[in-house]
Amino acid sequence: MKFNIKDESLLDDYGPEKIININNPSIGLNAVLVIDNSVYGIPAGGIRLLPDIELDEMIRLSRAMTLKFCSYKMKVGGSKAGIWGDPTDDEEKNILLTGFAKQIEPFIKNDVYYPGPDMGTDDYDLLKIFNVIGASNLAPNKLGMKKSGVPVEELFTGYGVVYCLEVIYNNLEKLSYKERDTSKTPSVILEGFGKVGTAIGMALDELGFTLTGVSTIKGAIFDENGLEINKLLELKDQYGDDLVNYYESSNLLRVEKEKLFELSSEYRTDFIIPGARPDVINKQNIDKIDAIAIVPAANIPYQKGIFETLEEKSIIAFPDFVANAGEILAIWVNKVAKNAEEIFEFIKEKISDKTFETIQGAAEESMTPYNYAVQNALKELEKQMRRNKRKLTKLNERY
Repeated sequence: MKFNIKDESLLDDYGPEKIININNPSIGLNAVLVIDNSVYGIPAGGIRLLPDIELDEMIRLSRAMTLKFCSYKMKVGGSKAGIWGDPTDDEEKNILLTGFAKQIEPFIKNDVYYPGPDMGTDDYDLLKIFNVIGASNLAPNKLGMKKSGVPVEELFTGYGVVYCLEVIYNNLEKLSYKERDTSKTPSVILEGFGKVGTAIGMALDELGFTLTGVSTIKGAIFDENGLEINKLLELKDQYGDDLVNYYESSNLLRVEKEKLFELSSEYRTDFIIPGARPDVINKQNIDKIDAIAIVPAANIPYQKGIFETLEEKSIIAFPDFVANAGEILAIWVNKVAKNAEEIFEFIKEKISDKTFETIQGAAEESMTPYNYAVQNALKELEKQMRRNKRKLTKLNERY
């Protein structure tokens, strides 16, 4: 376990409030819970279970959750949890989740932290955690509805990303001076074809955009004429991540998953959607990346210090915490929505409005969309921090 902070600039005037080291040597549990802030509401964030996470990553992810909740003015604080482990080893994973659940039980029951799924965990893992601590009533309600055979709960984030992408595409004149071929449908390269990637593929197909490249942990495939979404979905059902080794087409290229984005410099690419690990847009590959815009499905895809290069290359780096908010918006409206259609409509309205507001505001203030979105989210957080300070000042005067 790497419980050390490499970049101390991650500790700033906004947080994190708490970094909690969680261990249980008897089962080999090594974990961390990062609470970025609680002034905006009960902190919430997913549990990431992977063998190679780092503390810096968890701190950055918890801040991304803060920015996301503040952007959409949801009264929730930002947090993230990480467990060092192998998500493909069911026996190890289950004992680690059980031990982790018992360790964080008081945090959940005392409104210090509310967990969600993340890389390496899913809704069933979350239900297990709530069952272990005897609080199954706190688990999110299932809608019991499907879209094209997929549970709608698995679609909200991916569809939200595509709603964001559509607004960006329709307002590119405010964002980019790059020439684009309007005679062809927009082309998209997508990293990851899990739950979120599947939803993105379905939504892009409905929108009529062309998915040219996709990756899984097993590799990547690319066809400049477009990949068939239905074929990808069928192969995913049969082979899981191995779908990239079974997909066939006349112009298909197979490349290492780390090289997928680099094909954008050789083939026309309008949008890149990072959908997996942090820092996938980095100093090692930026010279070989060329697209109109990057619209992230995953949090913190931009390596520190890369924004200046992206701006020089006139590549729009859209904020991840605006684009991928579909799931938290769905949870927000779930209790009052009558059906799944209302949830999708709510997500589309909120993300479309926030995307346009970000585009318009960035243009008016001559800022990048990313910087504009961060600035406005932190302004919202600062308001609540001032309120919190006033409350504590009054309490101090009383005692």
